[in-house]
Amino acid sequence: MSHRTKMCIAVFGVAVMVRLICLAYWMPRLNPDVDMDSYRSLARSVVAGNGFVATGPDGREMPDVGRTPLYPLFLAGLMKLSGDRLGVFLTVQCVLWGMISWLTILLAARWLSWNRAMAAGLLVALDPNAVMRGLDLRTETLFTLVVLGGTCALAWRNERSWGWFWTGLLWSLASLCRPIAVWLWAVALILTIIWHRRVACFAMFLIGFLPLLGLWMARNAAVTGQWFFSTNAADNLLESWAAGVDADRRGVDVVTTRDELRHGVGTVEFFDDRDSFSNRLQNSLHTSRRILLSAPLITLKEAALGWGKLLLGPGQRTLEPSLLKPEPPSRWWPPLYSVALLVVLVLSTVGVWKLGHSALLPGILLLYFVALAGGPVSYSRYRVPITPLLAVLAVAGACGSEKKT
Repeated sequence: MSHRTKMCIAVFGVAVMVRLICLAYWMPRLNPDVDMDSYRSLARSVVAGNGFVATGPDGREMPDVGRTPLYPLFLAGLMKLSGDRLGVFLTVQCVLWGMISWLTILLAARWLSWNRAMAAGLLVALDPNAVMRGLDLRTETLFTLVVLGGTCALAWRNERSWGWFWTGLLWSLASLCRPIAVWLWAVALILTIIWHRRVACFAMFLIGFLPLLGLWMARNAAVTGQWFFSTNAADNLLESWAAGVDADRRGVDVVTTRDELRHGVGTVEFFDDRDSFSNRLQNSLHTSRRILLSAPLITLKEAALGWGKLLLGPGQRTLEPSLLKPEPPSRWWPPLYSVALLVVLVLSTVGVWKLGHSALLPGILLLYFVALAGGPVSYSRYRVPITPLLAVLAVAGACGSEKKT
């Protein structure tokens, strides 16, 4: 066994072991029936053969057209194998983080020496936010894995059309995990132009990217009569952006504003009947546009604050919604962690400069996710998929580029 292989296995083991130790500590404090964002309910429904349905705000079971299917299907598969047990779900997520750390090494090795690539993998393995998000029963772990897998394929095989195909397929799975990835085709198009790749490369990307998205859009069309991928963007526009801007303008709590908007407009996550759903969707988009356009400076300020929380937020309340009893957050480590994140951010900026043209892929992906995931109620959860990219660029900034291309 080569030295490189041993080092990769060691980083994989560190990532998994740290998370398993944290899981052993937190497991007695976690609610065993936790069901964040209805993902577990959707998985139970799939296992029971009832389709992609969950309980709406009025207590009725209705088709969900806001959530996307990959993470519920992932949980449903684990339920089929070992039952509906939180400990099993979180243990598997700990292992997935070992794979993410290994993929971070693979991505970094495209431009850095293997020793420095190992350092990037260790940053991901030991990052406190990444550790805690592995214990959160939401999409971030699986989403990060498939996004990073597609990124590695594009980094190493962007001169081959089949490399673009695999990136398209993996990024389509990412879209089916979180709708924010549905516009990653634009990233691929920009890179095709800048890298002067053949049109066939982008065509192969689309062949991998579009079919699964089309199937899910066809499902939503069959249910609602309208072609769309997800109503998540409309929900986020109303409950994050519009609620945050309106709360700032009126000087009230954002939760209060969000509840008022939900009561006045309703939710578009669930489908009941075609006329009612269509009216709610139109009203949601109209209300959001009206609020945001009425206060453009507040919108810009809230966006900047959201980007700051995304990049520098310590995530001290990560598990709070999952706990049996709320626990007071620590006071001493969050400021230190935020300072460390600031250092990583500065080093990442230096890394972009040192890598030069080679930094296009991680740099554009960073801008993509930061721009789309920012907002008035953005927080550290949305930093998870860009953590490997930040780690690679930060090591390049601290240690030098050692460019191979």
